[in-house]
Amino acid sequence: MDDMDITHTLAYKKAFNLYLRKGVPIEPSLKAMAVQEHPSTHYIWRTRGDGRVRATHAANNGRIFSWDNVPPTGHPGEDFGCRCTAEPYVRGASEFAYQELADAASDASQKWENTDFAIHYYTGRGNGVTLSETGHLAGVIGHYFYALDKYNDVNAQIVDEARKHASGNFAYDFGNSYSFDDYLYVFGDSVVSGVFTGMVRHENGMMCISGEVKYTYDDTFTDPADIREKVLRGTSDPEKAGRLERLITDGFGSYFSVKDKWRSRFAAEARSNRQTSIYRWG
Repeated sequence: MDDMDITHTLAYKKAFNLYLRKGVPIEPSLKAMAVQEHPSTHYIWRTRGDGRVRATHAANNGRIFSWDNVPPTGHPGEDFGCRCTAEPYVRGASEFAYQELADAASDASQKWENTDFAIHYYTGRGNGVTLSETGHLAGVIGHYFYALDKYNDVNAQIVDEARKHASGNFAYDFGNSYSFDDYLYVFGDSVVSGVFTGMVRHENGMMCISGEVKYTYDDTFTDPADIREKVLRGTSDPEKAGRLERLITDGFGSYFSVKDKWRSRFAAEARSNRQTSIYRWG
């Protein structure tokens, strides 16, 4: 059976569509038939890796699930319009990598809008804020992981770094500036960095990797109308502008920091040979 079509039998898919559209219950025999046709007890969730993947399904990408234990999203292909697929998991041969948030984002119930950041710039006396205090930690995490597709990038970077180390503990740090203005205009370009600490075990041409990634978001709010970044210089860094230009674009407000942190648990199994692996960075 083609791997792209293993999620369910055709009869089951038709029955599931009837359930979604008209509420017709699915016959238990069809469910049993679907399970019997699966070539393995567990599968690796694979998305199409494009902008159409919904966030809840992107969070499943690379994770292992059991056919007998339906995840909250349903199995791949069950949710209406889902294009995800189930790849049979074979212990010691299949590749996967995923991250799971270690802490729930404790965001303020009221999200700051662009104007709220501008008001704080003029009235906050330079006091820094966290993403959580502005109600945006969960949104920024989602944007970084899924809209910017850094979830898969970071996974590949860690796996590639593990290939450089013998079995045992290792650490890896990374970071870059990313555009968040599609998430909220005033965020503009912000730095997200991370540090992975964990271990790798090499065995029979495969690597087992586990550990924790600590992420840091760091930005300084200047240039409240983003004139320097969007129009003049491509950056809001005050060090790259003259005093008169800063006075015109920044007015008489006070710069303030926007920071926060989050953690994720990381797990992966991947081939030691980079050329035959799906996890390769750069």
